[in-house]
Amino acid sequence: MKNRFTLVDVIAAVSELKNLIGMRVNNVYDIDNKTYLLKLSRTDEKAVILFESGVKLHQTFHDRPKSQTPSSFSMKLRKHINQKRLTDIKVIGFDRLVELTFGSEDRINKLIIELYDRGNVILTDGDYTILNILRVRTDKDTSVKFAVKEKYTYSASNLSQENIQNQKENSINEQDFDEILGRIPEGKTEQLVKIIAPLTKCGNPVTKEILARCGLKADLRVERNSETEKEIRSKLSEIQKITTEIWNQVENRPLGQITYTEEKSIANGTICEVYQDFNPILINNLPNAQKFKEFPTFCEAVDEFFVRIETQKLEQKSLNIEKQALKKLENVEKDQKERIDALVLAQEQREKMADRIIVNNDLVERALLLIRTALANQFSWVTIEEMRKKAAANGDPTASAILELKFENNEFIMGLGDPYDEDEEILKVPIDIALNAAKNAQKYFVDKKSAAEKVKKTVASSGKAIKNAQEKAKITLDHVKIVQEVKKTRKIMWFEKFRWFISSEGYIVVAGREAQQNELLVKKYLRAGDIYMHADVRGASSVIIRNHKSTSEIPPKTLTEAAQMAVCYSNAWEANISASAWWVHHHQVSRTAPTGEYLPAGSFMIRGKKNFMPPSQLVMGLGVLFRMDDESIERHREAEKTIEEESVKIEESPEKLEEEEEEFPDVEIKIGEEEELTMIEVGPKVVAGQNKNQQNQQKNPKKETAQYLEEKANEELANLGAPHLQPHEYAQYKKKKYRHQQGHRQWELQLICAIIFLLFYFL
Repeated sequence: MKNRFTLVDVIAAVSELKNLIGMRVNNVYDIDNKTYLLKLSRTDEKAVILFESGVKLHQTFHDRPKSQTPSSFSMKLRKHINQKRLTDIKVIGFDRLVELTFGSEDRINKLIIELYDRGNVILTDGDYTILNILRVRTDKDTSVKFAVKEKYTYSASNLSQENIQNQKENSINEQDFDEILGRIPEGKTEQLVKIIAPLTKCGNPVTKEILARCGLKADLRVERNSETEKEIRSKLSEIQKITTEIWNQVENRPLGQITYTEEKSIANGTICEVYQDFNPILINNLPNAQKFKEFPTFCEAVDEFFVRIETQKLEQKSLNIEKQALKKLENVEKDQKERIDALVLAQEQREKMADRIIVNNDLVERALLLIRTALANQFSWVTIEEMRKKAAANGDPTASAILELKFENNEFIMGLGDPYDEDEEILKVPIDIALNAAKNAQKYFVDKKSAAEKVKKTVASSGKAIKNAQEKAKITLDHVKIVQEVKKTRKIMWFEKFRWFISSEGYIVVAGREAQQNELLVKKYLRAGDIYMHADVRGASSVIIRNHKSTSEIPPKTLTEAAQMAVCYSNAWEANISASAWWVHHHQVSRTAPTGEYLPAGSFMIRGKKNFMPPSQLVMGLGVLFRMDDESIERHREAEKTIEEESVKIEESPEKLEEEEEEFPDVEIKIGEEEELTMIEVGPKVVAGQNKNQQNQQKNPKKETAQYLEEKANEELANLGAPHLQPHEYAQYKKKKYRHQQGHRQWELQLICAIIFLLFYFL
């Protein structure tokens, strides 16, 4: 499996990263001590460059977990290159060495990334004086030290464009070919790909493709001074030609390819893709077991490849943590079980010992008498042991039953069998010299009882211990389930900088936050077929409904929801009085004022008839929008197709509609197309440069707005049949009416609850 860039990969990545020249550095982040992110942006475009010292450099399209606190190296990079433009990016010489230039003139900084060996990252000024370095080192060949305040140097002989081009066009020659062949021991063979790969500098996969295009097998064994060598030597010029073509393709139009194998998962039996390699060209000469995926760019292919590898590492790490947690739980359960088993076994053993003493009571008493007599006669312990052995050798049954003397513990060990069952094995029973046989048996019965109590206590305590261990394991496993996945970066949609929602019928409705956004909405985002909506209140937000097709009509439900949004984002919200909204088509909205008039910023001319909506409620809600995975998106599309097909079937035919119009001619209302010219001022005027006092004044409704709202209130009062109320009393009237309705509903609810209670009580 490929795990780092080759030279051809570096050149392909740099070729694509040149598209980011001119973007400004927003910030620098570190993932670990070797991997860093450069966040860039320009108008309506953002990009992130990821580089890992000694491994890779490419544009990333995924959100990666960043360090909680930036490292000192990240802070140094932020200090010097933040807010500077990326002015150049190039490969230094013909090597895996990349230079990024930030800033211009006397504020130039260079970031040099070494992608070979152990790698390094060096930040310098315009004169290549090192400002910061990731890894301080000294070159073994030249003894040049790379450290802060030192000059960064590299071999100047490889830097000229002529020299670089010469290396590309003449990298495969007989002199270098002979040098590599000379390293093969006499009588030994080497694979052809291992001989040619150092000459092409393209890596094994691309070199195999080059050899395949030349009609050569990559695994061909080559021996010095053989016919195979002569055949290869004759095709060196052809190999060079194809290699040059590949270099030109990689520099000008690199592609993205990932090769993979399909393997069956042992855990669940599903087929999973195991990535093997990534390449900047399309390789067709693959092993039979391998397949490939194509990507539009090389950076996308590399990003996808390493994201899969990183995700697999995270999953493996999570799996190890899960195994450790389960192993700890298993060990706790095993330990508690062993303790309980040991206590149960001791309990059974004590009972057996007591039973053996009882059935061998006479033998135990004789043994006690023998030992006590010897001790009473003041024989030494050694003498008593010799006497016991001698008596046992002579066949004395009592001496033979005594197996061991332990005078230091004031006891001796007897081997007691079962006289009623000869098949029972002899049991070793410690006998206390100070007690008789009955007392010894009683002692073991007491020990058995205490062991039984210990078993109960141990079972109870082990249950608690196992429960605690299970809770800890559950917490660990729940934490493991939250795998820190590398997710693809979500592209921010254009409408997210405005106020927006998606209607019940799937239309995007967008409103401006202030006057500048209102003007931007109309100028940039109002298209043919879209609807412009505005509350019938001075200073409200502009609302546009984006139509799916320029020829289709917006459904009434979407118009109602958009009207409610327009009213809520107006001064009617603060005044707590409902108002109406109106809508017009896109071609009725204009920024051109009539002759002799002037349109201030955030104002538009509305030409033609305005379509008024019913008064809207001052109600707003909050919704959560989820992003579906690819499979769900496909299923959702199929469901939408089914719904559309059903709706087409349900739609009435034009002939039927004409028949209804003939039967009920009075339902057809013709609206006159009188030309009207209206100037509206949209949105709260929040213009850059206003002071806080001016902005605070705009938060309160103006006199004209208050007067208009009073007129609207009078109209509603007239409709309600209460013209005697004053407009300022209208709010109090509505509140009293609302409280009365709420009290009536509460009384009804209490009555229902009482009836239900009585039914349950009597039944």
